[in-house]
Amino acid sequence: MSGAKRFEGYWLLEVSGQLILQLVLDFQVALVLEQFRITIEESFVLEHPDGTSHVVEPGGGFDQLSPVLPLSRSQVVAEARAFDDGRLEIVTQDGFRLRVVPEPKSAYEAWNVTGPNGLLIVSTPAGELSLWDGP
Repeated sequence: MSGAKRFEGYWLLEVSGQLILQLVLDFQVALVLEQFRITIEESFVLEHPDGTSHVVEPGGGFDQLSPVLPLSRSQVVAEARAFDDGRLEIVTQDGFRLRVVPEPKSAYEAWNVTGPNGLLIVSTPAGELSLWDGP
């Protein structure tokens, strides 16, 4: 699959070395990379390099969203994994760690990733992954 490589229990997204070019903060939190877009629709944990940890609610107020601001235009992604159980983990080269764990009874998709050549990975409400690859 173009843009992701399969391992036991997870997909490794081919985002290593890509700069986070833009953050989009509304009722979702989107990280726009050079070739990927990662959109998060449920609460997630963001750990800063200094050890502080924040629960971020997409759609929350400024105080709720401000912990993600240091990611914009200054962070390079080291690794991102999409786990078969619907979790998503992203680590930057400077030590930020973002973790999304789908809510067990949610009726919504926790996150999705779009990438090159029509790649789409979605964490479904059931806590599983659905994957599509372009032509």
